[in-house]
Amino acid sequence: MSAAVDLDGRYRLAPGVAIRPERFGGLVYRYDNRRLYFLRSHQAVEFVSELDGRRSLREALDEFLADRESPGSFHETLVKTVTQLEQLGILTSATSYDPGYSSG
Repeated sequence: MSAAVDLDGRYRLAPGVAIRPERFGGLVYRYDNRRLYFLRSHQAVEFVSELDGRRSLREALDEFLADRESPGSFHETLVKTVTQLEQLGILTSATSYDPGYSSG
């Protein structure tokens, strides 16, 4: 795995990506290449779904973990998840987001 994401960067779902919560966690679908991915954590699904590109990843993580009283060790797990999802093109930097696109 390459370097981790920038904690001061702003991230959001890439255009053409949808997440659907499931019993086991969630399904992630990329419409552009028709790839399906699995997230095996409900908290990861919730966190990634809430990334809107308005706050830094650090701010989003701190708020998410504080609101849910999650252990500090979960911070590293979420950072790894975000890193992997960015490498797969599931998440993108907010600066490369097209506000006219709707994944609807």
